[in-house]
Amino acid sequence: LYADGQIFARFAQWAKRTVPPLGGQSVLRQSIAVPSDTGDQAERLVREIGLEGYSEVEFRRDGAGTPYLMEINPRLSASIEVAVRAGVDFPYLLYQWASGDQINIIKGYHVGGWVRYMKGDLATTILAVQERGRPGVAPPAKAILDFCASFCKPMGYDYVDWKDPLPAWTATVGFARYLSRRVGKSFSRMKLQ
Repeated sequence: LYADGQIFARFAQWAKRTVPPLGGQSVLRQSIAVPSDTGDQAERLVREIGLEGYSEVEFRRDGAGTPYLMEINPRLSASIEVAVRAGVDFPYLLYQWASGDQINIIKGYHVGGWVRYMKGDLATTILAVQERGRPGVAPPAKAILDFCASFCKPMGYDYVDWKDPLPAWTATVGFARYLSRRVGKSFSRMKLQ
């Protein structure tokens, strides 16, 4: 969060899986320390263009580890939950900034926490199976194994907060509908063949 010439909070995440598999919405992500190379570039860019408020500066690294700027989003993304769970409450900081209140300075956060968007993670695993052999897409067996192995690590899930169960319930119902449509389409295709 940048305002009045000052950075109030920084945060970085690593997207282990996205949907679609070659890039898109992050569905399995981990909080990481802000890398010095991309962190410095992002901060200089935000300062240079005077982008006040919240912004997400996204980089992708090639096989050699060289970062490339992908996009700048001056809006909260769906993956904001990993930052909030790590201790950087960007929605609240944005509220402070927008209402003219004093903005809290966030010096650090918990590194290593995982957050998963279950519907998206299942969708990207299915796509990996459907797109087998495509460069950059995990082979089906690896995609399925990685999906299942993710249940074995400590993990937060999008929409799941035991103090407020309604979003989780709504997401679960939506996920069940999505899954039943997918299964129904698969059976319909099998009948036609």
